[in-house]
Amino acid sequence: MDLSCFLKPASVAVIGATERPGSWGSFIMSGLLSWGYKGRIHPVNPKGGSVYGFQAYRNVRDIPDPVELAILTIPAEHVEASIHDCGEKRVKGVTIITAGYAEAETDGHRREETLKRLARRYDMRLLGPNVSGTMNLHAGFNAAASPARHLHPTPLAAVCQGGYAFYDILALGFPRGMGVGQFIHTGNECDLNVTDFLEYFGTDPEVKAILMYLETIREGRRFLEVASRVSRTKPVVVYKAGRTEGGARAAASHTGALAGRKALFEGVLAQAGLIVAPCMEILLPLGHALIEHPPMTGKRVGIATMGGSWGVVLSDAVEEAGLCVPELSAPLQSSLRALGMPSRASTRNPVDIGASGLYLDVKAMVAIGEIMLASGEVDALVLHGLGRPGMLGPDTGDGARIFMEIEKQVIDGYHQLERRYGRPVMIGNPFSIWESQVVADLNRNGIRTVGRIDDIAQVLRVLSQAGTRERV
Repeated sequence: MDLSCFLKPASVAVIGATERPGSWGSFIMSGLLSWGYKGRIHPVNPKGGSVYGFQAYRNVRDIPDPVELAILTIPAEHVEASIHDCGEKRVKGVTIITAGYAEAETDGHRREETLKRLARRYDMRLLGPNVSGTMNLHAGFNAAASPARHLHPTPLAAVCQGGYAFYDILALGFPRGMGVGQFIHTGNECDLNVTDFLEYFGTDPEVKAILMYLETIREGRRFLEVASRVSRTKPVVVYKAGRTEGGARAAASHTGALAGRKALFEGVLAQAGLIVAPCMEILLPLGHALIEHPPMTGKRVGIATMGGSWGVVLSDAVEEAGLCVPELSAPLQSSLRALGMPSRASTRNPVDIGASGLYLDVKAMVAIGEIMLASGEVDALVLHGLGRPGMLGPDTGDGARIFMEIEKQVIDGYHQLERRYGRPVMIGNPFSIWESQVVADLNRNGIRTVGRIDDIAQVLRVLSQAGTRERV
């Protein structure tokens, strides 16, 4: 199924286009202009005139050029007539931003079926209704409500049955250089649904991994077949909402979805080879981990920390995620001691580098990680605790500046170890880019840190699943 008209159309008609602040017609027009879209933009407004400097047509049929995609931002009572006009114009696809259907009205499903039958009469496909936007940043196409300043194109694609929550996730990820290159909000899915776009992204060479937010699955058997096929070549990370009675009720009023129970959905997703995200907030970080780190070839995790307590907590989280923190062999511990680690510093795993007194010796600090990875006794490594709080300011002393530089050199050294040994190396640090100068500088150079202990464990779990998938 060719759905490219929804993500890289040659021309777009925005029906309901306006410059009125806060209106959907304004959101979509300003979004299209924000990323330098190269296709033709045709505003449609019954008053005519001009919108954002473009000639506005009173009806889509009045546009002299071909129209590939129409985006409807008009009241629900005018949608049916507009779809008829789009059909007469031979538009390929229609994105319906308009809400007020199955998610809100008792006869909403009936009215959605009417729209679907009308579109099929003209061999036209519908996305929505109740959609908050779509985007393909690689093509400069941004027809979404997310502020352009929060968007960062990557090889990730997202297919979501909800929009605004994912926009918040993009805004959270943007300062750390995270984002998606393509995004589809499917809304009420009166015609096209998440399975259609999962299949589409599965064959898109620009997409390296796929993120999904699901409230329901409308074609269970087909979804299972498509997901199984796509997940064999690309990782697919899913967050399933509407798992509880209250969540299912909220989903019904959100997109008109009949959400199912947790055990049923998780069983289906696992059967299809999909990776389940434990919470919405980690969906984007898990996607980035899958395209930025090598997969784990086993379940053994080595830990090097600046604090013994963090080592205990990390060990708990890692093992609760289904992985293991093995005790290092006596020869390996002897090799670590040979670097100058005193008896007070544990070398069993976790390795307590904070107690070693070596934290000013960049070469020795990096050597600890290299010896662990080179030993073959661990399949992944976590460095935690470097990058202390504090930002550089006019009063920052030379000592603090030197210490920050040492920390950055050590972390960069561990980052390089991942490439050298082909095993994941996670950098854990509880501070944000606004709280630690070291974290901010590393992030600017493309070295990502992970803040929460549970998130580190979940990333490693996902990388282990990716490794298992590759070996099957």
